Amino acid sequence: MIFSRLVFWSVFISTVSFGASVDNGANLFDGTKPFKNGGVACVACHNVNNTSTIRGGSLAADLTPYGGDMASTLQYMLEESGVISSPIMVEAYEGKDLTKDEIADLVSFFKTVDVESTDSGSGGYFWILGLILAAIFYVLTLKMDRRKTLRESVNQELYDRQIKSSWRE
Repeated sequence: MIFSRLVFWSVFISTVSFGASVDNGANLFDGTKPFKNGGVACVACHNVNNTSTIRGGSLAADLTPYGGDMASTLQYMLEESGVISSPIMVEAYEGKDLTKDEIADLVSFFKTVDVESTDSGSGGYFWILGLILAAIFYVLTLKMDRRKTLRESVNQELYDRQIKSSWRE
C-alpha cells in the first residue's frame, strides 16, 4: 500500500510542472509552441534580442528593454487586457486570452533576456547564408554555361566532310 502511494506521488510529481519554464516561454514567443487558445505568436510583431529565439517582426515595439526587472510590467500587461493600448494587439487576441501558465512561461523567459544585449538572435545571420548560397549558385551556373558553349557548329564537321567528298566533282 505504501509502495503504491509512493509510485503514484512520484509519477504525479514528475508529470506536474512546478513553476514556469523558460524554454516554454521562448517556444511560445517564437511560435514553435502554439498558444492554447489560438493567439498569434509574439514574434510575428515583436522582437527580443536573444539567442534562443529567431529575429522577430518590426510591426510593434522591441521587447528587449522589458526583459530582466521589467518582466513584472509585461506580466501586468498580459494579465490585464484593458492595459494594452495597441488596437491591433487587442483585435488579434480578442477571445484568445493567454492562460496563466502561458503568461508565467513568457514572464520567466523575459526575466532571462539581457536588456543590454545587442545579439539579434539567430535570424540575423540568414542574410549572410543567403549571400553565400547566391554566390555558390552563381559560380555553378557559370560553370554549367561554359560546358554548353560550343566552339563551332554541331553540323560543321558534316559540312566539311561533304565539301571534301568526290561526288561533287
